[in-house]
Amino acid sequence: MSTNKDLSIEGQVIIGKEGRMPKRILIVDDDPDAITFTSSVVEDNGYDYVSADNGIKGLALAKEEKPDLVLLDLIMPEKSGMMMLQEMKKDSELRKIPVIIVSGASEVLGVDLKDFMIKQPLKGRKKAVEANGEAQLTKPNAFLEKPFGADELIKIIRKVLED
Repeated sequence: MSTNKDLSIEGQVIIGKEGRMPKRILIVDDDPDAITFTSSVVEDNGYDYVSADNGIKGLALAKEEKPDLVLLDLIMPEKSGMMMLQEMKKDSELRKIPVIIVSGASEVLGVDLKDFMIKQPLKGRKKAVEANGEAQLTKPNAFLEKPFGADELIKIIRKVLED
């Protein structure tokens, strides 16, 4: 687990540049380079972060930290991002936390995961989904395909946090 080094000093909470607590983002990815890049981008843009390298640790951190947003890779050891997302959506405290899938799995699997995860759960079943909420178990708030740039990441983070 990694954490933003400036979160507290001897029990004092650090206030963001605008006089309020910065939003906290949980980054869950098994690639240390991805965590380093993503954490630098979010920190440079005024967000705090915590990170985990698999879905088990990510889920535990989500329960402990109650982040404002989760950036979640799909393919990871021990517990996949998809399993973590499903468990979050089933948990009454975690289901409200927005999740952005950040993954290069589309290239690996040869499937358009953005289409599969965002559009397909509702395709042709809108009334059934509204009645029982089944698509809510796996549908993230947004999907960002790796590799991505800093500007693209921040744009989607801001959009999801505004909704």
